[in-house]
Amino acid sequence: MNKLFSKGQLIVVAMMLILIGGSFIIKSCTAGISIRASVSPLDVELGSPIRYSDSTYNTSHILWEFGNGDISYNKTGFYTFKEAGRYQIRLIVNREKSQCFIVNVRDSKSANDSKLIRIKAPSKVVQNERVVFMACGNSDNWRWEFGESGQVDSQEQNPIYVYSKVGVYEVKLMAGNMMYPIVHTIEVLPEFAIDESSDTDAQASDDFKRRLQQIIDERNVFNTNYNYLLRHYLHGNSNVMVLINGTNENDFYSYCNGLKILGKQQSTVIMDVNAERDKKGRIKRLLVNQVSCN
Repeated sequence: MNKLFSKGQLIVVAMMLILIGGSFIIKSCTAGISIRASVSPLDVELGSPIRYSDSTYNTSHILWEFGNGDISYNKTGFYTFKEAGRYQIRLIVNREKSQCFIVNVRDSKSANDSKLIRIKAPSKVVQNERVVFMACGNSDNWRWEFGESGQVDSQEQNPIYVYSKVGVYEVKLMAGNMMYPIVHTIEVLPEFAIDESSDTDAQASDDFKRRLQQIIDERNVFNTNYNYLLRHYLHGNSNVMVLINGTNENDFYSYCNGLKILGKQQSTVIMDVNAERDKKGRIKRLLVNQVSCN
C-alpha cells in the first residue's frame, strides 16, 4: 500500500497548522485585552501633580488624553494641570479600547484669595453684533459702561451689548469696593453685506454656535444636539477636528463631551464657529472661539 503523504509533506502540513494556531492564539489574546490603569489622586489642588499609570498586557500603542488638549504616549508619568476645573482623562489602548477617569482640580487657597477681577471680551466686533462681556472674579455688584451711551449700561456680571455706531470705545467695569475701573478697549467695525453664496456657511455657523451653547447650559440635551450636528453637518464623522481659540485641538466628540462636563462650571460662552471644507465641500475642521471664566 502506497503512503498517502511523504515525510516532507507531513512536515509542511504540521508547520502550517502551528502557524494557524499561533495566529489564532495571538488574535484571541489581543481581542480579550482588559485595561489595567489608574490615576491618582482624583481630587487635587491646583499646582499639585497627578500620577497616571497603565499596566495593561499586550499593548502596542498607548495614548493618554488629559481633557484640555494635552496628551502623553508614556505608560506611566506625572502631570500638572495649569487651571482649576473638572477634567475627563481618557486612556486609549491599541487605538481601540479606552477607559476614562474624572479629576477635580481645586483652586489653592492663595489663588482664591488673590483672584483679581478681569474682563473677558473681544477686541474687535462688527456694528450691530451681539457682544458678550464677561467679568471674571468674585464680587456682589457690577457696573458696566460700554462707552457709547456715556452712562452705566448694565449691572449684570456677564451682559450682552450691541454697538450701533462704528468707532473705538473704552469699556469700563467697576466691581465691589474698587477705587478705579478696569478698562478694556474695543473697536467696532462697519457692518458688511453678506453674499448670498455664504448664506449656507452663516446658517451652519449659527446652528453650531447655538447647539454647542445648549450642550454647555443644558446637559440633558447633549445627545440630541451632538447627534444633530454629527448627522446634519459632519456626515457622521466624529473624528472631525476642532481647533479651540487657535491653540488646542480635539476630535469633535471629545470636544463636545468636554463642554458637557466642564463648560457650565467654567461659564464658557461660544463666541464664533467657522468651518474649513475639503474639495468636496465637506467640513474637515471646525474653528471655535470661546471664552471662559475659570
